[in-house]
Amino acid sequence: MKKKTPAASGIPKTSVLLYCPSDLILAGILKSLETDETIEVVAVEKGTIDSFMGAIRRLRPQVILFASAEAMPNMREICKAIRDISKDQIKTQMLLLGNIPSHEEIVSLINVGARGYFDLNDPSGQLPEAVRVLAKGEIWLPRDKMSSIMDRIISVVGREIKEKTLDQLTPTEFQVLKLIGQGKSNDEIAAGLFISKNTVRSHIKSIYAKLDTHSRLQLALYAINSALF
Repeated sequence: MKKKTPAASGIPKTSVLLYCPSDLILAGILKSLETDETIEVVAVEKGTIDSFMGAIRRLRPQVILFASAEAMPNMREICKAIRDISKDQIKTQMLLLGNIPSHEEIVSLINVGARGYFDLNDPSGQLPEAVRVLAKGEIWLPRDKMSSIMDRIISVVGREIKEKTLDQLTPTEFQVLKLIGQGKSNDEIAAGLFISKNTVRSHIKSIYAKLDTHSRLQLALYAINSALF
C-alpha cells in the first residue's frame, strides 16, 4: 500500500474539481489522489458540461482535472469560464488527462488556457505531483515529450503574435515581460523592479492587452521567442 503524503500542519489543502464521465478512469484517478493528504477533491462531475461549468463557478477550485476526450470541443468555452473566475484572488488551473494526443492538439489546448497534459499511461504516482505543480502556477507536460512540445508551442505563439511588436510596451512593461520569460513570480518581479505587487499585476494586464495574449505562459513563450534574455 502506498503511503500518504502528509499535509503540513496549518497549511490549507489544494482544492481539486474532477471531471471524468468514465467510472473506470475515475476510480484510478481517485485512488492516486488519495495517497496525498495535501490534496482535497472537493467534487466529482460526471454529467453535462453545463453542470461542470456551474461547479467551477460555485466551488472555485485551485486545480481542475479534466478527463474527457468527448468534451474537448467545449474546451475554449471551459477555459473562458476558468479565466473569468481567475480574475478574483483564487487562481484556477486546469490539467487535462488522457491518452497522449498529438503535439498540435496539446499546443491548441494550452493556447486556449489549459496548464498542462497528464498522460494516463504514465505512472499514477506522478498525478499528485502534477496537481501540486499546477497549484504553484507552473505547467505540467509529459517529461519525455516536453522539449519537442515546447519547441512547437514557441513556434505557434511566435506565428500568432508576430504582428505584435515590443514597441507597444513601456520600459517597465518590457522589463516585466522579460522577467516573466525568466520564470519569475509576481513577488520576485515586484522585488526586482522595486514596485508593488498590485503594480506588477497592472503591468501584466496591460501587456496582455497590447500583445493580445491570455495567459502567463503565452507571455513567457513570447519573451523566449523574441530572445529577450
